[in-house]
Amino acid sequence: MRRQVVLGLGSLSLLFTALVALRISGSSMGVLYSQFFGGADPRLLVGRPWPIRSDEWLVSTPLTVSQVDQGLPRFNGVLPGGFDASIVWDLPTRDWSVLLRPHMWGFFVLPLDYAFAFRWWLPFFVMTAAVFALVCVLWRRPFAALAVAGAFAVSPFFQWWFGAGSFWPPAAAATACAAMVVLLRSRRRWERWAAAGLTGYVVAVSAVSLYPPYLIPCVYPAAAFCIGWFATRSSFAGSWRQRWGRLVPLGVAAAAAGLAVVAFLTTHHAAVDAVNATVYPGARRVPTGQSAGFPWTAMYAGVFASALHGDIRGFAPNASEGSSFVLLGLYLLASAAWLVWSRWRRLREVDWAIVATVGSLVLLLAFVYVPGWDPVAHVLLLDRVNMPRIVIGFGTVSILLLALVVGRLREGGGLTIPWWTTAGAVVLVVADHLAVWHRVRAAAPAVLANALAWVPMLVLLAFALAMFSRGRATVPAVLVALVGLVVAGWVNPLYQGVLDLRSTSVGQAIEKAEADEPGAWVAVGPLGATAVLRETGVEAYSGVQGWPTQEMWAELDPDGSDRTIWDRYAHVNWTADPTAPPLTLVQADVVQVRLDSCDPFAQQHLAHVLSQQPLDQPCLAARQTVAQGPVTYYLYDVVPTR
Repeated sequence: MRRQVVLGLGSLSLLFTALVALRISGSSMGVLYSQFFGGADPRLLVGRPWPIRSDEWLVSTPLTVSQVDQGLPRFNGVLPGGFDASIVWDLPTRDWSVLLRPHMWGFFVLPLDYAFAFRWWLPFFVMTAAVFALVCVLWRRPFAALAVAGAFAVSPFFQWWFGAGSFWPPAAAATACAAMVVLLRSRRRWERWAAAGLTGYVVAVSAVSLYPPYLIPCVYPAAAFCIGWFATRSSFAGSWRQRWGRLVPLGVAAAAAGLAVVAFLTTHHAAVDAVNATVYPGARRVPTGQSAGFPWTAMYAGVFASALHGDIRGFAPNASEGSSFVLLGLYLLASAAWLVWSRWRRLREVDWAIVATVGSLVLLLAFVYVPGWDPVAHVLLLDRVNMPRIVIGFGTVSILLLALVVGRLREGGGLTIPWWTTAGAVVLVVADHLAVWHRVRAAAPAVLANALAWVPMLVLLAFALAMFSRGRATVPAVLVALVGLVVAGWVNPLYQGVLDLRSTSVGQAIEKAEADEPGAWVAVGPLGATAVLRETGVEAYSGVQGWPTQEMWAELDPDGSDRTIWDRYAHVNWTADPTAPPLTLVQADVVQVRLDSCDPFAQQHLAHVLSQQPLDQPCLAARQTVAQGPVTYYLYDVVPTR
């Protein structure tokens, strides 16, 4: 088994190395190409970039280039007052905490294009490897484990929310579960210590991502699996004292991980406190039973999720918010119930691993559908999880149940698997999809039209679940991998290199203006102007703020009367429309500010304005007009009132 795991991990490592060597990522930064260049984007190899994923191509990618441009500082000066770049956007910094961000290590030894590919793929492959290792030790079928891990990794949720913060929490969950199995099964001390040490490290990496809506829903399924596996009598042949002794490596690893996280929070407390003090998301709390925010048609869509690339009005607010998982393990609940009953009947033993994992599913379902227990949910930190994000917990439960149920069925021991469990799996698959079909047929007919081959995909999925319910592994695993690729494997493009806007004519013009007359900038108009300001690293009042800096908003709102508008994670966009309000909240994460170059703020704090349209204000003097591909950029200096 050890050799099979090593071979599987080696295969994933080779694929990862090839993608990095070829400088390939799945970035959607090509969305910006048309705002700076004409013709086809030569960096786009396959697929298409998605504007819906603006947190990547408009926020983290330009800030990553900015960090590289400035030498990877911990405190980045692109916002007035600066911000701590070691939290929120997962940026490379020369801070000790980068030890807990292995996907950033490439920026210290590789050129930008290669380092960006390394950053893009490492969390994806670590999570895939963790799921592979768990399934492999339970099923002892390495090819099937690779296929299932791949199917999970290309789930719609991960592809539409592609990023390190999405992958590390489920990676930690799967690593912890695999480690628990190894701790109680392996006779080799070094294997147990290695598994525990790896778990502690991945858990620490996951924790410092500091995104509770992903972290918390993954904690409970993993904890349930581990506690249940430990408590199940047949998991370990020795005495209970010996069983507890097997947990020593995990205890040491947990303590080390805890110390690392405490050290991180202690040395970064100012930024963490600032985020927690915001109106959004710091003060956000989600009551129990808010199922209206958890649209079931999108969350349980299964193969219909392939339609997220098109018109989804009436189905979901947008593709990312409507993304979920093909919930394979949940379709095997009948098999799980029979396995628990069968083990009790034959051995008078409770299969606590299955019972506890299903219990974590019940907890998540209760949070979504059962109101009235907010104090308990607050203690469990579940109120930090907004409804669309909690689906990552359902995906984690699903993959753990799939691994457990099929693993138990494959253990043998003279089990005669009843056919009603197979019928139950098929009925759940078909009933789920028929319910979604019935709903979207009237509410979102375009979903049916845009779903890719959903009828044959549903047939393949039902057949695969029927085989899983019989304890088969390899063939159904290949089938669900095929379904996964059709449903969401195409979402991210293959993009070579980084769209570095510093080398554009407008980027160079900005750098020259900044060198001639240093000062703060504002971008007016489409998002390309904001992106190029970010990448050139100049100080700007435009762009996304992870949390408001005191210096910036003391200048924009001196009396703090509009604090509820700007005290949040938000895009800060500017408009030159004289009829617009001075400051307004366009949506929960978009603040709009009106530019009046003659008002006291602009006169005192602004030096330059970048626009994609000519501006006519008495306190703006044209500096340069730059033809950049199909777009003309206008650079202005702020001049004193006349």
